[in-house]
Amino acid sequence: MNWQRDIGVLGSGPAALAVAAACCKHGASVTLVAPNPRSSWKPNYCLWADEVPTDMQSVVEHVWNEVAVATQLGERQLRRPYVKLDNDAFQQHLWRALHESSARVVDGRAATVEHLPGETRVHIADAGVERVRVLIDASGAGSPFVRRVHAGEPAHQIAFGVLLDAPRHGFDLDRMTLMDFRSAAPDAVAPPSFLYLLPLSPDRLFVEETSLANRPGVDLSMLRSRLQARLASLGLERCRWIEEEHCSIAMGLGLPVHAQPLVPFGAAAAMVHPASGYSIAHVLRKAEPVAAAIVETLRTGDVEQAIAAGNLAVWSRPQRAAWELYAFGLETLVSMSALETARFFNAFFAMPVESWAGFLGGTLNPRDLGPVMTRLFRSLPASVRWHLVRTGMGAGAGSIKRTILQTGMS
Repeated sequence: MNWQRDIGVLGSGPAALAVAAACCKHGASVTLVAPNPRSSWKPNYCLWADEVPTDMQSVVEHVWNEVAVATQLGERQLRRPYVKLDNDAFQQHLWRALHESSARVVDGRAATVEHLPGETRVHIADAGVERVRVLIDASGAGSPFVRRVHAGEPAHQIAFGVLLDAPRHGFDLDRMTLMDFRSAAPDAVAPPSFLYLLPLSPDRLFVEETSLANRPGVDLSMLRSRLQARLASLGLERCRWIEEEHCSIAMGLGLPVHAQPLVPFGAAAAMVHPASGYSIAHVLRKAEPVAAAIVETLRTGDVEQAIAAGNLAVWSRPQRAAWELYAFGLETLVSMSALETARFFNAFFAMPVESWAGFLGGTLNPRDLGPVMTRLFRSLPASVRWHLVRTGMGAGAGSIKRTILQTGMS
């Protein structure tokens, strides 16, 4: 059996590496456990330019100064720069901190975890046991080790994307399309989906068809067909497909129970935005304070206090309340028609940038979030207001009530 380390981290995606690297920078000894931990990341990781941490500016691959949102009701330009991270540079940036601190990296799957006084033992499938004082579970939304305040079925955001070899495609390299709900597909009456388009170079495009949120998630083959129809409408149907990206994001998972013997992080901690599916900015924003809370408490207190400090840093009580209000938005999106969706986003992006940016980023506290949601509600047409009342109130109020009862908030 290996000697005990301060921190164990399950997972090897951005959330796991970000929090593991932050723990290393705070002087903790770290063990990271994951199958194929050094495998390359496939998804495109994008966020708003103002969300990129200062020490990660060098991993930005591309910046778009103009962002377009289009619906059947028209097109809007968002004057907020948007960036794509360079996956290799991003991954290497985080691994560097682990290498410099001589972190232990275990290639294997955590089969079971055993919580004992003063430590957790991670039993690796066919590979022995790792002993750590505090375990951080950043292994994803499907983790079997995290207890949640409710077990409601999540919605899923599904996307089918393709990197295209598209010489002389003609798209402005300074302008990306965040959402284009204008349909080019004959089956697009329901559920609605949108085009996400990133011009990467004069001969490279990333195009993706995305379904916002459905329960259950939409069929990937339907999104593939819709994307092919869009490519034909754009004159790109003959472009060579360099690689595909398939994406399924669980949205609206129950928040983790506050008092449990490990610290969930990333998707395992339901840090994916319930209404937008965004998570990378949230993860990068929280990794350092969560690591600091755990490691500093380990130096002055016991393991149980460090775990409690870590869980509080992931989800404070006000943030829990705000997250359930964001989940309120998810329930309204699940069953919206294409026209209702267009009307909703037309009003959403007409709000002041600080309002829609705070909502998408999940940075509004309950005191500020309430007025933003009220302002949006009042600006919507009557048909969409009725949809919000009919589908959002019951589901949203229920989840908030469960959280209040199970976390002891007053």
